[in-house]
Amino acid sequence: MNNNIMLDTLTQDILAAMPKQTQLTPEDIQVLKKNKEFIFSLAGVIVQDFYDTLYSNEKTKAVFKPGEREIREKSLTDWVVKTIDGNFDLEYWSWQTFVGILHVKRKVTNNMMIAMMGRVSDIIFTQAILQLPKEDAIALKTAWIKLSTTVLSLIAEAYHIFYMKAVSNVTGMKQNLLNNAVQVEIDNLIEQNVKFRLR
Repeated sequence: MNNNIMLDTLTQDILAAMPKQTQLTPEDIQVLKKNKEFIFSLAGVIVQDFYDTLYSNEKTKAVFKPGEREIREKSLTDWVVKTIDGNFDLEYWSWQTFVGILHVKRKVTNNMMIAMMGRVSDIIFTQAILQLPKEDAIALKTAWIKLSTTVLSLIAEAYHIFYMKAVSNVTGMKQNLLNNAVQVEIDNLIEQNVKFRLR
């Protein structure tokens, strides 16, 4: 199978599993486009804070090579520009899936990605509250949550799928057997932690 087709298919499968109410609507996209200049104006602050935060923690700093911060900052700036200035079509969403796979290679974990998307969102929401009319700030918050949730879903699920695929390839264990082994481990964890069960 052509790699582009595989990536598109994987992306479509992940998107299809998301409830319709959580996905961007044409109205949400209009809100993002309307606030394009506002979001662009925050790009410098977002990028500076993003990498200051990552470099201040030994675990997250460890994923970077010496001297590459400037390159990574440009990548994040490009992501902001392409996200708000582009089209939310299959090509865009497949790009986000690809980003998830790249993070496996870079040893950037899902919890790092989720934490940093939260950090970016906090900057955007705080500045929206401070700078925009209340109705515009609320509409932007709603649209950005849908956007960021979709991006994170694609990144996290692609990360998971390719991690499991690699384990399957290395061990020779079929995917369904690997899934069953994971279920057994989860069952063992549940048995050992009865106190956490919902009553």
